[in-house]
Amino acid sequence: MSNVPERFLKSSTYLGEIPSGALLLNGNACYPWFIIVPHGDFTEWIELPMELQQSLLTDINVLSAFLKGRDGVEKINIASIGNIVPQFHLHVLGRSSSDPAWPGPVWGHPDSKAYEEGAIEDIVDRLGAALDQFVPA
Repeated sequence: MSNVPERFLKSSTYLGEIPSGALLLNGNACYPWFIIVPHGDFTEWIELPMELQQSLLTDINVLSAFLKGRDGVEKINIASIGNIVPQFHLHVLGRSSSDPAWPGPVWGHPDSKAYEEGAIEDIVDRLGAALDQFVPA
């Protein structure tokens, strides 16, 4: 977890490690929203070794399938927008026509809510059951 930017640790919960890097959960419970911070010090996709790119693609697919199985998730958004946090990272989030920002982007949308007590632990438990190589924090 040493390469996870401090900014993420203020707005997200570190869940643990997946093969490609650190896995975080964005703190806004309006959206099921994961952030992957790959192992290493990179700023762009093209800087990642091919093996790490392939590992990231696998992890994106597994997380996307996990999100798609959630109630209400109709669409999976995957983004690499690193203008504020230069450390390369990927966002994998589930969207639905009932979420507050639909159909617009979630970035900068004012609606936000905290996770209820026990909800993050439940997500970690379900991830552990769904992801073979997930190592919880």
